[in-house]
Amino acid sequence: MHLLIDFTLLLFLCTQANSASMDTILAGQALAVNAKLVSKNGRYALGFFNKSSSKPSQDTTNWYLGIWFNTVPKFTSAWVANRDTPIKNTTSPELTISHDGNLVILNRFTKSIIWSTQENITRNSTTAMLLSNGNFILTDSSNSSEVLWQSFDHPTDTLFPGAKLGWDKVTGLNRRLVPWKNLNNPATGVYCYALDPSGLNQFMLTPLNSSIPYWSTGVWNGEYFPSIPEMKVSNPVFNTTFVINDQERYLTVNLVNKSMVTRNVMDISGQRKAFIWLEDSQDWTMIYAQPKLQCDVFAICGSFTICNDNALPHCNCMEGFTITSPMDWELEDRTGGCSRNTPLDCISNKSTTHTTDKFYSVSCVEFPENAPKLEAAASASECAQVCLRDCSCTAYSFNDGRCSIWHNELLNIRALECSGTSSPTGETLYLRVSEHVRRGSRQLLPAVGKTATILISGAGSSPPGHPRGPWANSLGVARHMLL
Repeated sequence: MHLLIDFTLLLFLCTQANSASMDTILAGQALAVNAKLVSKNGRYALGFFNKSSSKPSQDTTNWYLGIWFNTVPKFTSAWVANRDTPIKNTTSPELTISHDGNLVILNRFTKSIIWSTQENITRNSTTAMLLSNGNFILTDSSNSSEVLWQSFDHPTDTLFPGAKLGWDKVTGLNRRLVPWKNLNNPATGVYCYALDPSGLNQFMLTPLNSSIPYWSTGVWNGEYFPSIPEMKVSNPVFNTTFVINDQERYLTVNLVNKSMVTRNVMDISGQRKAFIWLEDSQDWTMIYAQPKLQCDVFAICGSFTICNDNALPHCNCMEGFTITSPMDWELEDRTGGCSRNTPLDCISNKSTTHTTDKFYSVSCVEFPENAPKLEAAASASECAQVCLRDCSCTAYSFNDGRCSIWHNELLNIRALECSGTSSPTGETLYLRVSEHVRRGSRQLLPAVGKTATILISGAGSSPPGHPRGPWANSLGVARHMLL
């Protein structure tokens, strides 16, 4: 009997020695797939997770090491270590401290490294700990104040309270937020929230790896960012500090009420959003979003789409196009846009001399600011001909005597709210389509010779340069306008 008790106690002690404690991993210990670290205050947890879809057909076997809100029953990730290198085999990985002192996700069967902190550590005695503020740190075991690596320096999509967002001028470290690829995939997304690289004391929302913003905070005035009026309210949820010195330029956001559970996240939608967890509703409630309008986000719907701020979903394919990746759209990543149902005639026949391609009119829309202008065309018909002569031309417009031509992908076309049949601000886009485009309520018009055919959508005014009437002559060519 004593032998059995002694053996059980010995087995218990050995197991404890080789596994991580509540919030700490020591050298020689490991965190398995079915275990987790929990911060001392219980707010955050670190472990392996699988963000799979509720639909079996869209399920994923990809696993990740991350930090999430431990007190929130609705799983919400806040940091991911291996966002672009998912783990396929859930029976083999473990988080441990390697012989060189770095944290590693290790395949315990093959001993291959899946992810590492990759720090140049000169000692092999280190300790990893999940702090109460959500920061996962690696320190010298003999001097816990010496932080060798920290997750706060490598944010994914979420800014933790007290974490820095910005530049370390000494090391060149740029802390920025990049959203998930879609709802189920934490891989690097297509947008970025970062400090202005030009040196201005403002933050910008840009496409990833671009310096051209589609929204910015405005330059810090010592108290707040001009584009964020929420910072001026008398009872703020967050206390924002912007620090500028010889070594760093960064922003920190802290909670006024420390007991409140919040998220500051760079969303898949390309917007910066802030949420509060409400116990009554058992859900996150959004209290802030910038830019406020979804269609202000660059190319949020992808190519050959129309974005509408007053409709859900915001994105819809243009006539003659279908969603490129329906699964991605369902998971709120619509940046893949839409693809043609039928190739253009000029591509199929490799000729722009006798093309049968047509134009479909899309009325009451707003064009992107960088729409190219072609001053040589003096009329809408001439503008259409310029487009037809170039197979890369996908659309044109003619407004106020100016001919605008779009080549290749068509991005950032925005629907406007037009009353009646016309709007003083809305313009008409003529989209190039195959003559075989699906016939619906919008009619295809017969082409004569080389002249473009216009597809009139609904009841509206004639496009500039195209007269009304059942039959009309323009440049000696007859058109049947179905109005």
